[in-house]
Amino acid sequence: MRKEKTSLNHMLVIVLLYSGLTGIITGLFLYLFRYLSSLLLELTYTIYTSVQLNLWSLPIFIIGLIILAYLVSLLIKWEPHAGGGAISRAAGFVRGILLFNWLRTLISTFISAQLVFFAGLPFGIEGPSVIMGTAISGGVNDLGKAHPAHKKYLLTAGASAGFSIATGSIFAGTIFTLEEMHKKFSFMLLSVAMSGAVFASVTMRILDYILGNHTAFFSLTNEFKNIPFEFIWLAPLLGIGAGLLAVGFNFLIEFFGDLSTYKFKKVPLSVKLILNFLLVGFIGLFVIETIGNGHHSIIEPLFDKQFSLGMIALLFVLKIITIVVSSSSGTTGGLFIPVLVIGALYAGLFNEIAILMGFNSEYTAAIILIGMCVFFGTSMQAPITTIAFIIEASLHPETIIFMMVAILAGILIGEAFHMKPLNEIALKRFMKIQDQNRVWNLYNVKATIQENAFVIGKTVRDILWPANTLIKELIQENQQNTTNIAVHGGDRVLTNHDQILFQIQSFDIDRTLKEIQDLIGIQELTIELIR
Repeated sequence: MRKEKTSLNHMLVIVLLYSGLTGIITGLFLYLFRYLSSLLLELTYTIYTSVQLNLWSLPIFIIGLIILAYLVSLLIKWEPHAGGGAISRAAGFVRGILLFNWLRTLISTFISAQLVFFAGLPFGIEGPSVIMGTAISGGVNDLGKAHPAHKKYLLTAGASAGFSIATGSIFAGTIFTLEEMHKKFSFMLLSVAMSGAVFASVTMRILDYILGNHTAFFSLTNEFKNIPFEFIWLAPLLGIGAGLLAVGFNFLIEFFGDLSTYKFKKVPLSVKLILNFLLVGFIGLFVIETIGNGHHSIIEPLFDKQFSLGMIALLFVLKIITIVVSSSSGTTGGLFIPVLVIGALYAGLFNEIAILMGFNSEYTAAIILIGMCVFFGTSMQAPITTIAFIIEASLHPETIIFMMVAILAGILIGEAFHMKPLNEIALKRFMKIQDQNRVWNLYNVKATIQENAFVIGKTVRDILWPANTLIKELIQENQQNTTNIAVHGGDRVLTNHDQILFQIQSFDIDRTLKEIQDLIGIQELTIELIR
């Protein structure tokens, strides 16, 4: 009974108090961030249009881009986590493999993201929103003096809250952190993620109601026509093409990212960003649809079939160029919307060719949705989050069987080519940079769960153990015959006096041991250095 009460108290504190507070603060902060971003994007379109009509202002435009790029470089030098790959960085924070200062990360990401949006770079608010939500939860943990064992759970709530606010998708925001960051599901993680997403989304809805705003992600203005089941053969075709495209796209992101980070590491960041901003700026002057994340300038018009085949092909090529270059330069921003845009353009090309071959154009919106779903899900290797988001954002679940067939085909193609998930590519690079001058050691650590420890009453899979920590053996007392039994598996409920043998790979064993004691109680640990 006492074990259950301890576990329940921890759950209530994490889920309702800290995670709820994280969701509310994140909702308020990111609502302002999203509002300012939309204003800046409108101003950006106005400036680009004005320069197109008044070429005498081109020198001023160039100087402006250079200044913006230099300011962003200063912010990233001050706080490196304000750089690119925001969702990957947030995943590193949540897993405990990247160290961060929550206040510096929050301030620098907020400012640098606005400067990047103002310049017209092809990034969306989703990546910065996730990392700022994670940073806010770090602040709630520190300022709220939460139990040290709560921190990773609060970071999970913050990431879910940030995703939910940025996309307006509460369910996808809940699933996102479990599938994309933790790579596992458990009741406690689901509860924490859901709490952050729910409180943030409710906060957003209240503000929308007060201010009279509308937060639908996709606006399908024309009547939506679902594809008849007799055309189910289109789904694997879409999936195979998207899978091959995802393999190529992820390769380009990794290749040029490594090239910029390692081969051209002596080139100052400010120079890389200036070249990036100028490239995007000049392309945007010639084809204004390429500036910004492409949500309203590309995806929405594709739904309404406003582009010709030639225009879709041009946007497809230019968007890949600007996204790959911007991602590899290290500037602030996330790839969530950009990846959706590539998927939408791919589907637009597929749709136009199908129409030329006699396919009905009234299914255009459905094909665009399926294309976005399969390319994003394959590139990120997050099919559940992707399907949930597309259905929630479009309010059209009719295409789910087509989505699932297509995404299955895409994932199989990705697996056949041993494709790395997009966010894991960036995270691996960040870890290598952080740990390049550090030496890891391997340890065996024996410990015993203490009275009133955080882990008591929870399953093994519920616990967010320190990074690179493996449970080799868990010995529990069999209360029926008082003999010790060795148990394995994530469903085992942890109790007082359980003996655990950990295998730990760590660059900083003292920090790792502290994290373990925060979870199982302070004690003298038996430590064996293996290598």
